[in-house]
Amino acid sequence: MMDEPILTVENLSVLLQTGEEKKQLLKDISFHVPKGNIVAIIGESGSGKSLTAKTMLDLLPKGIDIASGRIHFLHDDVLAMNKKQKRHYRGRQIGFVFQDTYGTLDAIRTIGQHFQELFSAHTKVSKQIAKEKTIELLRQMQLSDPENVYDAFPHELSGGMRQRVQLALALALDPMLLIADEPTTALDLYIQADMLQLMKDWSTRTGGSVLLITHDLGVVAEIADFVVVMKNGTVVESAPVTQLFDAPVHEHTKQLLHYYQELTKTREQSEPISHEPLITVKHAARTYVKKKWFHKQCIEAVKDVSFHIQKREIVGLIGESGSGKSTLSRLLLHVETPERGELIWSGALPFRKGIQWVHQDPLASFDPRWTVEKIVGEGLDYWKEKRKNKQQLVKEAVQKVGLDVTVLTHFPHELSGGMRQRVAIARALVLQPELLILDEPFASLDMSSQASMLSLLRQINQQEETAILFISHDIRAAMVLCHRILVMEKGEKVDEALAHQLPASLNFYTQRLLASMLAIHPSRRLQIKNMKEEREYEYQKG
Repeated sequence: MMDEPILTVENLSVLLQTGEEKKQLLKDISFHVPKGNIVAIIGESGSGKSLTAKTMLDLLPKGIDIASGRIHFLHDDVLAMNKKQKRHYRGRQIGFVFQDTYGTLDAIRTIGQHFQELFSAHTKVSKQIAKEKTIELLRQMQLSDPENVYDAFPHELSGGMRQRVQLALALALDPMLLIADEPTTALDLYIQADMLQLMKDWSTRTGGSVLLITHDLGVVAEIADFVVVMKNGTVVESAPVTQLFDAPVHEHTKQLLHYYQELTKTREQSEPISHEPLITVKHAARTYVKKKWFHKQCIEAVKDVSFHIQKREIVGLIGESGSGKSTLSRLLLHVETPERGELIWSGALPFRKGIQWVHQDPLASFDPRWTVEKIVGEGLDYWKEKRKNKQQLVKEAVQKVGLDVTVLTHFPHELSGGMRQRVAIARALVLQPELLILDEPFASLDMSSQASMLSLLRQINQQEETAILFISHDIRAAMVLCHRILVMEKGEKVDEALAHQLPASLNFYTQRLLASMLAIHPSRRLQIKNMKEEREYEYQKG
């Protein structure tokens, strides 16, 4: 029997009003969060997960309203609360963490000012006590040098550090419930595992409950006690986590588990046909100078890195945030120039045409005023392709990535995340490059989109004979897709292996990354935790 619920949602329906037309976004949603438990809501993009979280917090956008249903926090009716009660409910009793740290942290305020504002609005503690509490919270979030973090601005922190700060803000007032909406999506595996452990430790230590919104079944397997599965704005299944993994009932749940299993299977890839080098990097180095007041700090982003990519080969480049992966990609693209070393291009096409790049966030790389046709054809304009031929090449590129030509008249905001990623790949493919560089291409995609994108990249590699450099913090995806994997740590290439041989690596850092992979089944949580602790000890000792 489950514990008494802290949050109960009954028959909740939410409508979008556009003029006289109404669209149902959530339909008869019902679930509950027991005290001291971690409940995960999982589903594909557009299933209504994030909208459900915003409804719990009374943060619905204008034009979207609750049509019916009830939300009870303990014995209080949330929908009947006045503004003062809701402010107390959101500020003291519920903490929340969102995926977008830039959107939730004020860029012109220091981290300390964020905490001072929070304590000032909800407590009567002095500024000094508030500062002491904040620094202790930041220390609990395993942030090194919390005093400096307190005085820093958001842009001076890495993504993982900002996410830990956001979690500290959410837990600062000792809430009874934490709502976390995709809190680990853009983080590398090691920081992701740490964030999940921090939430789990908080729940165990305080008896607090967690409502976790995610599209990643690995996150669910790692920490959830109970799972709610959503599709098209409705709950299709809910069950204890082990039961859901072992005996799913609904077809949609079975399909999600199938996609997840495909993404966790390591298989030996056939060797690329050619052994001719396409691009060779010899002893590349890149240093940045960071100025702060009267001091200069030199940061070696890439240190003496050498490797090659063969024609028609898929190479993975993995490592934690700050390991130098993205800097190395900019050197390969000649966006930046190495201070030392050389890059040798052996392709048949001119360098600028032969290498194309796919951005992690397609929406940020698109002009929102352009149609898909103009976005995909942009590179052809640069190379002065004839209009008639250009139209045909754009259509072919869009079809190669599995999209219908009708998408050409659409604007970026009209597309789903998976469709936008395919458009970004089509824009790169339209120039028929010999090498594609993809920087964290799956970071924000759900399970089915990730599985479909992996299949697409294999197809591009085999049918178009295009080499691929796959830059990712997702080791599992790299092991499934790539022929060979390079591992970077603090700007250096520390390991290299065929993908299926990577788990046998003797390198401490590689083993540490492998140990940070999420459990593939709830029953393996303890095994993964012990492995992580063992590898971390060996890494620190080594």
